[in-house]
Amino acid sequence: MNITPKNANIRALFQANFYKVPRFQRPYSWEKANIEDFWKDAIEDGKPGYFIGSMVLYGVVGSEEVSIVDGQQRLTTITVFLAALRDAFQKAGEPQLAQGIQTIIQRRDLKNTLRYVLKTETSYPYFQEYIQKLEDPEIEIVPGEEEKGLDAAYRYAVAQLDAIVAEAQAAKQSKNAQKAAVRKRLEAVRELLLALDVVVVQLDNEDDAYIVFETLNTRGKDLEPKDLIKNYLTRLLPPKSPEVDAAKLKWTKWLTELASSAVTIDPSMYLHHFWLSRHEYVSEKTLYKGVKAKIKKANATEFLNQIVADVDTYRRIFEPDNFPWKNEQRALKEALLALGIFKVRQPTPMVLSLLRSYLAREISLKQAKDTLQAIERFHFLFTAIAGVSSSGGVSMMYAAGARSLTNETSAQKRGLHLAEFRKKLLDRVPEEDVFNAGFMELKYSQAENRRRALIQYVLRRIDAKLRTTDAPVDYSKMTIEHIAPQNPPTGVDRLEEYADIGNLILVGSELNQQLTNASFADKIKSMKKAGVPLDSILQNANSWGPEQIKARGELLATYVFQS
Repeated sequence: MNITPKNANIRALFQANFYKVPRFQRPYSWEKANIEDFWKDAIEDGKPGYFIGSMVLYGVVGSEEVSIVDGQQRLTTITVFLAALRDAFQKAGEPQLAQGIQTIIQRRDLKNTLRYVLKTETSYPYFQEYIQKLEDPEIEIVPGEEEKGLDAAYRYAVAQLDAIVAEAQAAKQSKNAQKAAVRKRLEAVRELLLALDVVVVQLDNEDDAYIVFETLNTRGKDLEPKDLIKNYLTRLLPPKSPEVDAAKLKWTKWLTELASSAVTIDPSMYLHHFWLSRHEYVSEKTLYKGVKAKIKKANATEFLNQIVADVDTYRRIFEPDNFPWKNEQRALKEALLALGIFKVRQPTPMVLSLLRSYLAREISLKQAKDTLQAIERFHFLFTAIAGVSSSGGVSMMYAAGARSLTNETSAQKRGLHLAEFRKKLLDRVPEEDVFNAGFMELKYSQAENRRRALIQYVLRRIDAKLRTTDAPVDYSKMTIEHIAPQNPPTGVDRLEEYADIGNLILVGSELNQQLTNASFADKIKSMKKAGVPLDSILQNANSWGPEQIKARGELLATYVFQS
């Protein structure tokens, strides 16, 4: 199968071929929310060249008519919008501009036969008579469900255009000025629609087309950013000799290295985070559009080289155990491991920028450590414990911080940027009572172990705070001990609070075996003898029950929040 996607805009697409939606395709099925989102993205928030995804077509090369395998909903909706715009021009007293739109919807083929560019069979003849046709319909049709959907899309577009016209007229006083303003606004809508960007995958074999279609629909999405960006870069960077395709080799190199990671890393996610660490904020959905706007032939090689160079640093974020770290870099590794426990992705662009700058000796170890630990603490308090949902503002904050660090050439200003960024994180930390409420919900037992890694992380922080020596501790050899046993001996009732955070402590594996079902007094005695650091409640308690467990949980929350 030979798949060669190509870029096109709607103007070029409608001029290149006639498009057929076969009867076996599903009918038009976009609902109001789909239509509203499309209008908002393409018109209200749109700029020329808004990317609307990929379309899969098949047909004999050179043929005027091709069939749509994937993309029918978008092409149909665009045709409806164009028809509404045509009618808006008519109502505004601009028949020539209305006719201009109609030449996009309907034109002559090579046999000089007037045809609609988009031909549908499932909604025939309603779509042709009531939407595509410039004149009034000649046939009265009782609309079915599909026709009602088409009518709803048309009426929605008409309402939006009426609002645009009213707004333009309100801004002017004279009739001529109003007409000119209306014409200008409607022409702007026309240009946004015709400039919509699409990647076309056209095959001459129907079976191949459906393999592509099924693959796309199995994934539930269009061509991924990595595919779109690859195609764009290879167009910008054609091989200088038939023997060596440098761009292709570089692209394969970073994909191969990413695939060799010990954890699964999505290539499109990497490209998105890579972009955010260097360039202006875009969503993953609009990444390709951002790349296309900024990366041109002159800087394409540098851009590709940067993608390749950053893979190793990016992998360190998600698999820090598989990379060498010097003793003085241990804090960096520990912070990365913690972010993995919290399962957060938002800080990744900033973390990538931090590691890149540190490894390039553009910032000091202290600057990298202080900032990475600030990110760790923020997400521990904010995400892992308080459970606060991060807004888009947090993602933009990380992207802005990453971009500032990457693009700054002054070491002094880089330091100032990092200090300012840490201050922003501190300002977003949740209130202590919000944190405490989430902290007291932490539980661990044999039956409830989904947050085991987080519980171990919390207990490590507490253990480290209470230790009075700087001797290194191998926490990998320590296990979670339930002070009040989760499996008490026969005849002893298990406390309902046995899984609560206030009943948990870290001890060595051997000591854990010794403490099984021992009395509270014997456990405390053994832990003191083994040098386990104990908080004030454990040191002073004569008995152990729900009150002590709750009080200790509240004390531990204070330890952790203030550390």
